[in-house]
Amino acid sequence: MPEETITNQDEKVSLINQCLLQETPVAKESDKAGLPPGTLVYIDRDGKDEEKLREKSTIRMIQYNEAGYCEMRIENPDELTELDLHGKITWIQISGLWDVESVRRIGEIFHLNPLILEVILDMEQRSKMQEHDNYLLTILKQIHFDEKIKAIKDNQISIFTFEKVVLVFCEDNPRIFKPIIDRIKEGRRIRRLGTDYLTYALIDMVVDHYFYVVESFEEWMSDIEKRIITNPEKEAVAEITTLRQQLSVFKKVVWPTMAIAEEMENCDSRLIKKQMRPLFHHVFEHAIRIMESIETNHEIMSGIYDLYTSGVSNKLNDTMRVLTIIATIFIPLTFIAGVYGMNFGNMPELDWEYGYFITLGGMTLISLTMLLFFRKKKWI
Repeated sequence: MPEETITNQDEKVSLINQCLLQETPVAKESDKAGLPPGTLVYIDRDGKDEEKLREKSTIRMIQYNEAGYCEMRIENPDELTELDLHGKITWIQISGLWDVESVRRIGEIFHLNPLILEVILDMEQRSKMQEHDNYLLTILKQIHFDEKIKAIKDNQISIFTFEKVVLVFCEDNPRIFKPIIDRIKEGRRIRRLGTDYLTYALIDMVVDHYFYVVESFEEWMSDIEKRIITNPEKEAVAEITTLRQQLSVFKKVVWPTMAIAEEMENCDSRLIKKQMRPLFHHVFEHAIRIMESIETNHEIMSGIYDLYTSGVSNKLNDTMRVLTIIATIFIPLTFIAGVYGMNFGNMPELDWEYGYFITLGGMTLISLTMLLFFRKKKWI
């Protein structure tokens, strides 16, 4: 390819990246049309606050071995080139993938293929595990349930497992890893083990937090069920539909996690020691339990919807019963009023002095008798 063509193409890529960073920080899949493979563009359909997207990514590093540990914040990706990796396990966490240049530089330092970096910058990636020559790549979705908007929020996490280094690229800073950091500080057995155990600990922590989401769904369903039993309102239908949709989103996240755990358990890579593989079966079992809970909740939601339709039907029946009783009471009253409303000349009762009051009394007596009869039959 002529040098001039390559230069023009590079200028086009640079120009597009500048536009994406300055005017439209969050790109769509369609924005990548026509770009060469390996072009790094941050893609997220959910969108982010523009001020947040101007921030630089944060890089946190923890190094440890059986003797001790150290933790520091990296201000510039170039500092990673000076790291001493001998005799230590190094965990580097990069939060804020919208800072594409930092991601690109870290990729260069650790010799990551631009095609791989392109994948981890796409926040719509499906959870998966890939085995490469000198590292393993695991992409997961850390999720939590937002009580305010009643929706699942996700944070994509990409884990690169090297022999002595674990690189973690996160869309946002995941607070769920704090217990793992505390275990490292306290000098537990994690400090005696390698990157395969650290990878297991990270994946296990992400999957374990899915149980919190399950509990949030169950509380939401219980609340809907109580309200429907008390008073089946029209708004419940929209809420039930939303809950079903969110359960489907949850299922879409958890389903590939089972495949990741199974692949890790059966992985023959030298990066996963044989004695560590059974640990991933533990993750697999957790994922299975969560999937079973999702399926059960789907069935419960069908039951709640049936309960709603039954409640609406009962409410309609109650209304129709009241209207029928009222109509039934007025049938004899209407008959009496109709008889004495006829304009025949020879109707003796019309000349009675107390005929009007006797008629009203009779109509009242009939109404009360019918009401007592309905009450005795437990129709009202």
